[in-house]
Amino acid sequence: MAVKMLDLTKQAEKCTFNQSTSEEMTFAETFWHSVRLQPTMESRLVSSDIKQRLGIKKHTSKSSIETAQKESKQDDKLRALFVRAHALDQIAHYTRLQRLAEARIKELEVMKRRKEERLKKEEISRVKCAPQETKAVKEKANRKIGEAYSIKELIQELDEFDERIQIEEQKRKQARQNLISKIGNIH
Repeated sequence: MAVKMLDLTKQAEKCTFNQSTSEEMTFAETFWHSVRLQPTMESRLVSSDIKQRLGIKKHTSKSSIETAQKESKQDDKLRALFVRAHALDQIAHYTRLQRLAEARIKELEVMKRRKEERLKKEEISRVKCAPQETKAVKEKANRKIGEAYSIKELIQELDEFDERIQIEEQKRKQARQNLISKIGNIH
């Protein structure tokens, strides 16, 4: 079967079949008629001058006007309900943020109070430590360089020094206990 192709865009719609049997030519013509993509027969039953879509129905009766008014009232009520729900949601969100802010402020106040207490304790410990350092410096200054000690004098001086340190430690412990009891009474 020999089929000759023609450019149908430049010519009228034609298809020619050369050197083919009559049966093949009828099959080919049937095929090409089906391929043309014409509308189906059902769609060609309606006249082309009739509008296929219906227009929008106009509300002319009283009942339709009343139903439209009722629908608009219901829409207004629904809109008001949504506005109120949104407002309540915003209020709840705002109160939650406000509670979080108050909790943060309380935490900052507690931290500030603890810092002040810590600074007071550090100041007290500085005051107690400063005189000890000056006493040790004075003792070193009182000793003369190259002064010879006897072993008895050296041992006696060390014992006196140990006793003074123990007494000062007892005083410090007592002062700490007094301070802790004062702080405990504040709370």
